[in-house]
Amino acid sequence: MGTADRFCAAFNDGWNFFLGDDPWFAETGFDDRDWKPLVLPHDWGVDYPVSQTAPTGGGGGYAVTGIGWYRKHFTAPKPEPGRRLIIQFDGVFMDSTVFLNGKKLGGHSFGYSEFTLDLTGLTVEGDNVLAVRVNNALQPNSRWYTGSGIYRNVRLISFADVHIDQNGVFILTNGFYNDKTISRLQVQTWVKNDGAVPVDIGVEQHLFDAEGKEVLKDASALHIEAGDRAYSMVLPSLANPHLWTDQDPYLYRLETSLTLDGKPFDTYTTRTGIRTAAFDCDRGFLLNGEQVKIKGVCIHHDGGLTGAASYRETWERRLRLLKDMGCNGIRCAHNPPAPELLDLCDEMGFLVMDEAFDEWLLTKFKSAEYGYSSNFAYGGSQFFAEEGELNLVTMLHRDRNHPSIVLWSIGNEIPEQAAVEGVQILRRLQDICHQEDPTRMVTSALDNIASPEPHRVREEFECALDVVGYNYTGRWGMRAETLYDEDRKKYPGRRMIGSENPSAGGIRGIYEKVSDPNVFRSGYDTATHTHEFLWRYTASRDFVAGDYLWTGIDYLGESRWPLKGAPSGAIDIAGFPKDTFYYFRSIWNDREITLHILPHWNWKGREGEFITVIGYTNCDEVSLYLNGRLVGTKGYDFPNVGMKGAWNTPARKTHPTTHDLHLTWDVPYEAGELRAVGFREGKAVAEELIKTTGAPAKLKVTADREKLPLNGIAHIEIEVLDKAGLRVPNADSLVSVKVEGPAVLLGLDNGDPRDLTEFSIPERKLLAGRLLAVIRGTARGAAPGTARLIVSAKGLEDTVLTFMVG
Repeated sequence: MGTADRFCAAFNDGWNFFLGDDPWFAETGFDDRDWKPLVLPHDWGVDYPVSQTAPTGGGGGYAVTGIGWYRKHFTAPKPEPGRRLIIQFDGVFMDSTVFLNGKKLGGHSFGYSEFTLDLTGLTVEGDNVLAVRVNNALQPNSRWYTGSGIYRNVRLISFADVHIDQNGVFILTNGFYNDKTISRLQVQTWVKNDGAVPVDIGVEQHLFDAEGKEVLKDASALHIEAGDRAYSMVLPSLANPHLWTDQDPYLYRLETSLTLDGKPFDTYTTRTGIRTAAFDCDRGFLLNGEQVKIKGVCIHHDGGLTGAASYRETWERRLRLLKDMGCNGIRCAHNPPAPELLDLCDEMGFLVMDEAFDEWLLTKFKSAEYGYSSNFAYGGSQFFAEEGELNLVTMLHRDRNHPSIVLWSIGNEIPEQAAVEGVQILRRLQDICHQEDPTRMVTSALDNIASPEPHRVREEFECALDVVGYNYTGRWGMRAETLYDEDRKKYPGRRMIGSENPSAGGIRGIYEKVSDPNVFRSGYDTATHTHEFLWRYTASRDFVAGDYLWTGIDYLGESRWPLKGAPSGAIDIAGFPKDTFYYFRSIWNDREITLHILPHWNWKGREGEFITVIGYTNCDEVSLYLNGRLVGTKGYDFPNVGMKGAWNTPARKTHPTTHDLHLTWDVPYEAGELRAVGFREGKAVAEELIKTTGAPAKLKVTADREKLPLNGIAHIEIEVLDKAGLRVPNADSLVSVKVEGPAVLLGLDNGDPRDLTEFSIPERKLLAGRLLAVIRGTARGAAPGTARLIVSAKGLEDTVLTFMVG
């Protein structure tokens, strides 16, 4: 048995790619020097132009799919007796087959699961060739954009024959005592012996706080026969635990070590948060026993201009915005997400619904409404009978140590909800969740509660769930008015969550009237009225745990030509907040003052015409001024307040002018300045100015970081300003971006789903005066050092940013 510790290295660099198929591509002797060199993660779907005739249709964002190959030449670690070598893929979409030196190793069909392959004894001295065939040719196979390729990270891992199994440590909170001053933990460890002889080893657990101080240790002994798998458990107690919450996401680090003769030979690190999570039929969601309303959003897995390729930096930028909006929940729709996303949710304090499937055995209809060329469709149902339970267990084992995850979802809008056999599948999947993780409840997102027959969910199906997930609670009949009322009366013991309800989106910065609302919504047609009614209900009923809204961020796919994506979020696909971002911030973020008015005030040619001005605020009242003249003062109450002490003594002195959660004024347009002043308890606490701007005069370029690690990325926001330094809100200038030195331009995006330009083209028009550029630091073909980003637009002076790479 080897004694060196576990080794894990990124395996993302030095790959070559080709779109096409030939069995010869697997062979060691094939010459791949003409293939496209790249660094993983990679999604070839964004490398090519979209096409209205693409078989993916609008659901798949009209993207190119097909069959692609990846090849990597590498020198393997020198083989050592008693050690294993494996390769781990975090996700390949889809139906992958992996070859090493011309011999088939294995593969995986489901595109959202991680998988590992054993390379032990199969590598050679000198050059080795790993080849991966990715088959995403059977289309359409999704109702949203999936991407194609090795779109998540790859790792090379080495450990001893006796080792902690893949995702083989599970730490859970097993209750609080003495007013939460003592927490009982439970640590389970699965160990494999791939060696030829039985062993007796120790399993040590060391828990460290966020400052690196060891706060707990425990150990157990374990005997494992050759070729067997064994299990260890300890039940330590921790005094004065720092609990994980959505407001204070405190994390500990657990180091699990296997020891022989007192010396560690395999160490596995797990981050964890100490917390309990439960759903209650009367009190909703309980975090550490305290009631917390889930203010969540659904997200798909694409990252915008990089497609499905998952970068931690992109999700960090997006999640920070959602957190500022007051959002505290993420639903991973409709598949297991990248592990980096869950890491960030742990760190930033989001309450996650982790979802396994969009289909079980029944394939969902891919409608011609979304541009599909045929009513026949493929999907996850192709693999469910053979791999469904394996993929569920893989997700549970990979994700169950994340404190952010508070609920498992075993399916989204599953057609079997109306089938006789559906409840049998549900119970089997839910039992697996309970077996692998007894600490969390299980839901399924149901879209046909109260729908007309023959598609209405069967009663035994919904009643079998730990927590019933309601998709579009007010969609059917009088439910538009009564929402959850009927089910609350009929099933008083039911736990309820809004698993998917309407958000408020539109295309950022567009305020013109819309001729076809099925294609896109303007900044005025935001659907906030629908959400306002829902939120008033949800916020004032304890029994409703909260909501996950569709969606928080725009995404590729689920579109109608000539759009390539769905503008349903409060943040556009480039990561710029829309006006409705501030609506949600005004009702969800109670830590900070919000005051936002729209639209812009550049309406030359419409002088004297009334323009509707909308205000989103959590102030009591707002006074609006046009060029110093008072237009009017408006306000609203939320929640409504009654009297206190006497019938004629209001609990607070406010002067609401509407029952809506937004304010409106009709203002005759004249150039100049709109000024909104927000008041609380009669005192001015916030001010928002919107001015008529001049013509574009200069570029403003801002990066979210100045130092780039190798293969790390930076986001650069590009704006056009007038001479006074104001962003020109209707500027659509064509901007060019050039990168010099050890960095590459990954692409440009303005957030407009109508813009069908390839992301990788180095020039693009602004939308509402804004554009995003993303670069990656790389040493391939250049030494680490200084990279330059040059931004140009006709008639404006170039702007240059520098980055230190390495």
